[in-house]
Amino acid sequence: MTKEQKKLSSTKKKLSNVYLMAEDNPADAELVKEMLEQAFLGEYSVVCVDRFCKIKNALDKGTFEALILDMNLPDRSGIENVMLLGKKYPDLPIVVLTGQDDLALAVESLKRGAQDYLSKKHVTPEVLSRSLRYAQERKNIELKLRQALNDSADRNQQLEKMARYDFLTSLPNRSHFDSVANRTLHSALRVNKLVALLYFDINNFKKVNDSYGHAAGDSLLREVAKRLQQTVRETDFVARLGGDEFVLITDLLDEKKEVYKLVNRLLEAFEVPIDIEVHQMQCNISIGVAFFPDAKTLELLMKQADCAMYEAKEKRHVPVCFYTKQMESIYKRNIEIESQIGLAMLNKEFDVCFQRIISASRSDAFIVEGLLRWHSKALGQINPDEFIPILENTPIINQLTYIVLERSKKLMCLLEELSQQVERVKINVTISQIVSQPFCKQFLGWLEELNISPNLICLELTEREMVKNATLCRAQIDSLRQHGVQFALDDFGTGYSSITHLLEVPIDYLKLDRILIARIDENERNQALVAGIIEMAHRLNMEVIAEGIECQKELDVIKQLGCDYYQGFLMAKPMPIDELVCLYLREIYDGVNKP
Repeated sequence: MTKEQKKLSSTKKKLSNVYLMAEDNPADAELVKEMLEQAFLGEYSVVCVDRFCKIKNALDKGTFEALILDMNLPDRSGIENVMLLGKKYPDLPIVVLTGQDDLALAVESLKRGAQDYLSKKHVTPEVLSRSLRYAQERKNIELKLRQALNDSADRNQQLEKMARYDFLTSLPNRSHFDSVANRTLHSALRVNKLVALLYFDINNFKKVNDSYGHAAGDSLLREVAKRLQQTVRETDFVARLGGDEFVLITDLLDEKKEVYKLVNRLLEAFEVPIDIEVHQMQCNISIGVAFFPDAKTLELLMKQADCAMYEAKEKRHVPVCFYTKQMESIYKRNIEIESQIGLAMLNKEFDVCFQRIISASRSDAFIVEGLLRWHSKALGQINPDEFIPILENTPIINQLTYIVLERSKKLMCLLEELSQQVERVKINVTISQIVSQPFCKQFLGWLEELNISPNLICLELTEREMVKNATLCRAQIDSLRQHGVQFALDDFGTGYSSITHLLEVPIDYLKLDRILIARIDENERNQALVAGIIEMAHRLNMEVIAEGIECQKELDVIKQLGCDYYQGFLMAKPMPIDELVCLYLREIYDGVNKP
């Protein structure tokens, strides 16, 4: 019996989240386990097999709530796997988790018996946990319906409805939507008309599930569906794609501006709060709009509208976004980057450079910031501003944080051999990590594993992220600070400043953004502003770091204003570990040999 099977045997009476996973790629299997860990806070058990033939043995030995199935296994692959398992184990919910982002394959999988189809490129802990839960619900409904219809004359009609409509909201499902939408596009092409596709989801839906429970989240989805049906025209077709994502395709249009009234009605419909049990919820949506025949196929039309929706979610103050060519280039670039991430991890393409931070009061203080770098064999050098947003809601972001810690430990050891202590390493993290209790626990575990004192670490969050999520991350920040970890607010002054949040969340450092530092020697207004920020920070027991200093005149002004630390290309550029250590040795040599 394997270690996982022993764990299952001893805990299956206690745990409610017990799964079987068929996955032959160890790295992918570990990512799924990490997502389950985050989704269920450790309250789960999973048995992993790497061959199709081993699925039967595992099912004979244990009872599982669902099967997470890779479509392509070494001994057997393809859509037939779903059909064979569905016939042999009709009571087992199946969630296909594969690297193939193929709409036709997804539809066929559902037809053959799978309860859901997820792409490894887009899966997150929230999406995976929701999919597993809904898969069980769908299977239970399917089994009850099958039993109830054994002697029913309308069996075929009921099964057809089940295949075409979403079980939770009673809206058309994705399969039904695809069929209707393709007919609509064909009609538009025949008579030279336009069609608009609106792709939208609920902002902060995860918070509803986290705060009020999944039952409340399901009730909210049902109410959203009702409100949509009451708002759209009879000639429009609205469907639920899954999770909190909905899509609407209009009837034929003569001009694009005809869709404006529909968009305004949708926004107005959700201005009124929704009552869920004893709670009143303000439900805000983000909408992305794309047009046919600008996009020549339904698949491209949905991708463009989806891309526009995410742009709207980023802006927030503009809840509707229409697709543009500029988004297309960004979208294609993101797809290119996503396609290389798996290989990058496998080939160890991610590395860390360190940039010195200079103390105004102590010349011997050795402080650095660890900066992730990715040189892709396929795409060349990729900027962190490009790959971090793509990875920040995936388990891979945690692995990258571990890489930074690992490299930091290496730097510490090399400098200790030269009798130099690293005073502090600053590490950038994302808000999705800090709001996660499992990550914070894991982070402290990594420090213990690598024998790094928490007092040597300062975690940096951007001002924008902190301001939007101050309440959510307060508990985790307090916990980490109790262990000695410090926190810095990065990019301060970029337009998201909220002084009240500096009072709500304990921060040790403010990092002034480059926008405040650039040509500060020529800008008296900036000097006054920075002087005020430094004074305020000091009164709040914070120290101030000026980043992006590139010339001596800027440094001279910053010194006069009383800044505590300096960072920028003028003092030191980001360097690999070996180069940084060599530079330190040269500094020692030059210091010893000065007349």
